[in-house]
Amino acid sequence: MLRFFRHIRQRLLTDNMFSKYLLYAVGEILLVVIGILIALSINNWNEGRKTRLQDREFLNNLKVELSVDIAALNDRISRYQKINDVIKKTVALFDRGVQDITPEERRVIVAALSQFQILTPINKNSNRNDLVIAQGTIDRIDQELNRSFLTYLEETQTINAAITKLGETLQQLEVFQMHPNVDYNDIDPLADALEFDFGEIYHQRGIRNALQKSFGYRAYYIESMQGKIEDAHNLLAIIDRKLGAE
Repeated sequence: MLRFFRHIRQRLLTDNMFSKYLLYAVGEILLVVIGILIALSINNWNEGRKTRLQDREFLNNLKVELSVDIAALNDRISRYQKINDVIKKTVALFDRGVQDITPEERRVIVAALSQFQILTPINKNSNRNDLVIAQGTIDRIDQELNRSFLTYLEETQTINAAITKLGETLQQLEVFQMHPNVDYNDIDPLADALEFDFGEIYHQRGIRNALQKSFGYRAYYIESMQGKIEDAHNLLAIIDRKLGAE
């Protein structure tokens, strides 16, 4: 092909057809430019295709992450709701003021006293997406998704920080209110986890208030996490729309 074009140029120069040669040269330059533009277009198309594939992979991974969050939050809410149920029943027994309790009622009280200090934030690594956020990847994919996801992460971090503080408060209440009035038995697995005289503890305001605080802190956590579950579902809807549009 190159020999063919070279032969044409030589013949035009030999025959002194300078104007035709000039026109030919311009045409040849245009062909080169067009070839370069086509190559650039193909390269850009390939790069765009790679970016779209990477974006889809990221969005699918984000869907998995959010689904894991939802499952973990639902599991935590269910567990904490059960703890609050036994605390509510125990406070009702304290309010009733009857010294004699049934074995079933005693088991309820044991469950409340042994679990009231349990309150921990959801174990979420909110820093795992820092790189793609810093690079503007999410914002490039979808600005609404970027804003919603950033808000989701920030609010989750804020709630977790608050829950950590509330959990530390409950740990202190366990030390100062429960330990002086309840005998723990972690040595003998066959014995009751807690030993106490209900007739002595049911009228103690410190224990009752500790249970009330525990109930309130956990209720705040449950309500907050239900909001995060709703936010996670909204994010999943945005992602599905984005994936469906491509």
